[in-house]
Amino acid sequence: MKKHLIFFAVALILSSSNVIAASGCSGFINPQMNYLSNRANPSATPLVLLQGSELKDISYVPNGQKTFKTVNDYFDAYCITGLLVLHKGEIVYERYGQGVGSRDFLLSASMSKSILALLVGIAIEDGRLRLDETVKEILPDFATSAFASATVEDLLRMTAGVTLINSYVKGASSDNQATNPMISPNQDVRRYLREKRDLNPLGKIFDYNGVVSAMLGAVLQARTGQTHTQYLEEKLWKPMGASEPGYWIKNRKGEEGVQGQFVATLRDYGRLGLLVMRKGKAGTTQVIPESWITEMVALRLDKPQPSGLPKYGFHVWIPEAAGGRSSFSGTNGQAIFIDPVAQTVIVHTANSPMADYEGNSHLYPLRDALVRALKSK
Repeated sequence: MKKHLIFFAVALILSSSNVIAASGCSGFINPQMNYLSNRANPSATPLVLLQGSELKDISYVPNGQKTFKTVNDYFDAYCITGLLVLHKGEIVYERYGQGVGSRDFLLSASMSKSILALLVGIAIEDGRLRLDETVKEILPDFATSAFASATVEDLLRMTAGVTLINSYVKGASSDNQATNPMISPNQDVRRYLREKRDLNPLGKIFDYNGVVSAMLGAVLQARTGQTHTQYLEEKLWKPMGASEPGYWIKNRKGEEGVQGQFVATLRDYGRLGLLVMRKGKAGTTQVIPESWITEMVALRLDKPQPSGLPKYGFHVWIPEAAGGRSSFSGTNGQAIFIDPVAQTVIVHTANSPMADYEGNSHLYPLRDALVRALKSK
């Protein structure tokens, strides 16, 4: 009897710890079921992703190690929810983990910022915005805000010139968390942005923060007169051939979390990557202006940049190799790697409990190994 009680107690402890671990990252899988959201409907004629020759026996050497690892090793070690590899538009690898399937919806985290930048490019092409317009020109009531003199380009490049605090530590007082609808659902984001007063004493340096994307979203919405989800559905989601809905999590005031709270399936993230790789084209339809994609992913070392690698474009990360390569990147393991040279898109999603994804020493060597294998095909 005592042995049974001990076993039951141990099982209860393990069960409780699993619940705690799962709840810590549960927002990454189907969050639209638990948070307020707006829905973008998919295309009536989705872009077909053909099945290509499957990649097999991929191995890589993690950073700082000497022993080869396999994709199986990687999935066993980390909390990956999905890995999709597209080569020349065809699926050559697709795998899910953590109980996720192909029709589950996964939080983009800061990949959402890059989606926002695509919408900004469309709005500029439509004549609704200009890169050199300032916040106060677009939103006159922001004349006394610290954001007042920031241009649309400043916001896209994370060079707003405003004193900001960025933190992913739970409960920390930070601008990115204060404007996140999943963390601060009662926030009045527009008022929060308008009331920012402190300029960065160093000027318009690179200073990454989700609140800058929230400001960019506010100026975009002022000019479109639509929610971001409505604009996305009309201008991007349906035209690119999305096969499933997309969702934007919103707060109780209806303000969408453009800085990190877009939600979609793994394959539709792959379609977004293909759209960028093909310079804005989905099939024969030019969804995003080619000139915008070129400018968005250009490596501009004459602009303020992060001190290390990768560098930054228009709300997108640029590797040292550049050449049109770019990546959408989000906390806790979200990434879309876009390589037009290798004609490859790699989508990686995870529900890691750590904001700085603990599998990065494996993910980047795995990415490089996948690209090398596909170059020989």
